[in-house]
Amino acid sequence: MPRRGDKNPAQTRTLRETEGVPPAARTGAETVLLAAGVLLIGLLSFAVYPSLSPFVILAGLLFLLYPLRREQVPNRLLWLGVFLFAVWFFSAIIGVLAPFLIAFFLAYILNPLVVVLERRRVPRWLSTLLIMLLLVGAVVAFGLFIVPVALEQFQALTAGAGTLAGDAGRAIESGALVRYLERFGVTGEKAKEVLAQNLTPKLEEMLTRLFAGLFDVVSSVSSVAHQLLNIIIVPFVLFYLLMDFPLVLHRCAMLVPKKSRSRFVQLASRADELMGKYFRGAILVAVIQGTISGIVLWLAGVEYAIVLGLMTAALDFIPYVGLAVSLLVASIVALFSGGAVGTKVLVVVIMYLSQKVFEAAVLGPKILGKHVGLHPVLLILSLLVFGYFMGFLGLLIAVPVTALLIAGVKEWESARKRTAAAE
Repeated sequence: MPRRGDKNPAQTRTLRETEGVPPAARTGAETVLLAAGVLLIGLLSFAVYPSLSPFVILAGLLFLLYPLRREQVPNRLLWLGVFLFAVWFFSAIIGVLAPFLIAFFLAYILNPLVVVLERRRVPRWLSTLLIMLLLVGAVVAFGLFIVPVALEQFQALTAGAGTLAGDAGRAIESGALVRYLERFGVTGEKAKEVLAQNLTPKLEEMLTRLFAGLFDVVSSVSSVAHQLLNIIIVPFVLFYLLMDFPLVLHRCAMLVPKKSRSRFVQLASRADELMGKYFRGAILVAVIQGTISGIVLWLAGVEYAIVLGLMTAALDFIPYVGLAVSLLVASIVALFSGGAVGTKVLVVVIMYLSQKVFEAAVLGPKILGKHVGLHPVLLILSLLVFGYFMGFLGLLIAVPVTALLIAGVKEWESARKRTAAAE
């Protein structure tokens, strides 16, 4: 006899018979209920549309597709949804993450100094504290003595762009250019009129945009530094990251599946060898070049020497373009700095060209070691592409990111060759 709780054999048979029944064989009532459920879900989604967020959408996606994760198309849709959610999430909280990202980058840059002190039997916490004190002291000194003067000079330089353009226009009108145009039958009065109506306004607009653009970069960086980096938070985060940096890297490696962990560590080590040396060396070279430029320009009597030195340091990360812009701006400023104008312009030209030779022959091999090795054509292309999509930040990161991509392509090609040889 069937015990209490057992299903009726007829019910069991009915369930077994209906298992795996295709949608076409469903009853009309079931189809109507399914359609009504889909319609109600649509109406409910429309009703709560103002309250929808990526969290809700991701939860719905997981609810629908997770049971089908073993099938190819649902699995790819699921991963695509997770990827898009991650992009949205990090773009939404980038302002919160900015201090932590800056602190992690600084910890990555300063970690070799801690390692050197550790090898000399200095405890890691003590070496971290010493480096932090030196770094904070340098930042405070820079903020107290350099930033106020630099901002004042930037404002004066931007405000004086119109004056520079007017002086340039008057110099052109009364100089050799008018006499040169007179050789082709253009009268002096006509030449002055053309220059005053066309060349001078365009020159003023160009100088204003150039100097204003440089000022906007520095002022926006300063604003971000005060609002997002949070001068109080970054040092604390940097101290703990730097003190436990090996542990942080170990925890990151442990997130990778065990079967791929050794390969991941190997690739990360190669990327660190390339990126770490480039970033640390490039920062040191930029500081040296900016300091030399500021001192030489100040000794030569060129106005706004501090601003030009900072500009040279910032643009030194951009190959070719940085040198051209720094040389152009410094030459324009030297041209209207008064005194022996020709001598000042000559000093500017000789100084920047000599710095480039000095960097290529001495600083590069000694500090950077083996360069990233990008072909000049590929280097210029990467600058144009990154600059187009990411602006000034793209110009700064174009070289290391392109070098890393090239290294990844070479590694992929080597892996394919090894696989082909093994087969």
